Amino acid sequence: MRTSVIRAIAMKDLRESAANSQVLAPMLIVPLIFVVVYPLGLLIGLRYMPADEVRSLFEMVPADVFPTIAGLTDIGKAAYIATSYLFSAFFLIIPAMMATILAANSFAGEKERHTLEGMLYTPATDSELVIGKILGAVVPAVAFSWVCFVIYAVLVNVFGTPLVGRAYFPTPNWWVLMLLVVPTVSVFVTACVVWVSARVATYQAANSIAGLVVLPVLLLVLGQVTGVMIAGPGVFAALGVVLGVLDLLLLRWIVRTFDRERVVAAFI
Repeated sequence: MRTSVIRAIAMKDLRESAANSQVLAPMLIVPLIFVVVYPLGLLIGLRYMPADEVRSLFEMVPADVFPTIAGLTDIGKAAYIATSYLFSAFFLIIPAMMATILAANSFAGEKERHTLEGMLYTPATDSELVIGKILGAVVPAVAFSWVCFVIYAVLVNVFGTPLVGRAYFPTPNWWVLMLLVVPTVSVFVTACVVWVSARVATYQAANSIAGLVVLPVLLLVLGQVTGVMIAGPGVFAALGVVLGVLDLLLLRWIVRTFDRERVVAAFI
């Protein structure tokens, strides 16, 4: 595969997505609510919450966390648990949501812009075309997730450190999440949605069907937020490895089964 061709396809998709307000607006607004509004609201609100509600935030945590938070006030424990564990669930949603929106715009978006046939008849091989389309969604999804992480880390250290009484963030589970899980979940969601996008006629149809792909991610988020499954470094590492294996198998299958002639015929 030629990296220059893959890069050109990915950059083309990036430029088109950046110029499309329908694609750009939800990608920017929703993550910033997750990263700024919710954490800031909790860290400020902890000072005014009833004591039993504050305690409920850290009663769900796994036993191995208790030595870390021993000696903290109830507000400090709640701030530590919420920012270190509960809000990490949002960083599963952010790359999955961004990858879904961008990937749904790949082939289906080309159809709506009437540029699909010209793109499919370029000298790029099927594998270069598919990988370029996938990278055009994965790279911005991962990059923006890291931007959100930096913003979140600054807020936690500014507003959370006084409540906890010491600097504590990022915790180990966050490094595993950002370095391993965010890239692998982005690739998995993008590959699935690109496959869907190549088989439907419009961006809206691709985006609607793609919501099913994100459902497993939302179940993980629900488990994290409700305390059914609090993900520490081990859980995130296992999840990242499983997703990495699935990514390799899925990419191989999509590249092998992609048929540009069938895609063109479906849209004529």
